[in-house]
Amino acid sequence: MDYLTVLSSHTGPLLAIFFAAFLQAITGFGLVIVAAPLLMFFYDPKIVVPVMLLLACSGNTVQSFLMRKKANLPLIGYLAIGVVLGVPIGFLIFDYVSSDTLKLWITTVVFLSLLFMQISHRHIPESRRNTILTGVCSGFSSMTTGMAGPPFLIYLAYTKMNTETFRATCFVFFLFCNAASLIGYLIGGHPLTPALHEFIYLLPALAIGLTLGHTFARFIPTSLLRRLIFFILYAACLYTIWDVVSKSQL
Repeated sequence: MDYLTVLSSHTGPLLAIFFAAFLQAITGFGLVIVAAPLLMFFYDPKIVVPVMLLLACSGNTVQSFLMRKKANLPLIGYLAIGVVLGVPIGFLIFDYVSSDTLKLWITTVVFLSLLFMQISHRHIPESRRNTILTGVCSGFSSMTTGMAGPPFLIYLAYTKMNTETFRATCFVFFLFCNAASLIGYLIGGHPLTPALHEFIYLLPALAIGLTLGHTFARFIPTSLLRRLIFFILYAACLYTIWDVVSKSQL
């Protein structure tokens, strides 16, 4: 079966990744938190997590290289210590739980993250201990959901870093966290071949979505798209929770 034929059979996942990448390019909203709930309509959650890590690594590698000199490397160093501690714990949970349980966990994390971003204004003080604990939470979350972002962004929501330093720090940290998670899967013996196959087919949608998003960003109201994102994700999360709960009662 040739590559184009396989692409045609991946219409749903390709549209999900294109949509997520397009919105991220316009709004800055995280690729994974948008795409993960949508991809779970097409794949087993234990495929979705490594696929999202591979896609996120692809997007972060180039950006990390270009902005590495502006990143807050001491902060990343303490976060990395936490990630190394959190990844093994996350893998044990990922490997132990069923696919339905993992689906419910991912959906709950996305749902609560959306709520937190909309209603919380809590300021967490920056310290060495809090930074390492944030790294632990990010490593755990990355391994179990593919999303290192929520703990990191909640912790640094009121950071004093300037915009360029913060963006560079995000790119470099997420690249490290995603790579550490993939290495954790390999060390733990979790097969990545199925996820790698899907990643290859979804990569064009990521590239096209990011390119078109950057092209049309100045023509589309960001506030309107943000509301659209929240509406779609809330709907997807609530449907997934209902679907898993209803199956468990049968």
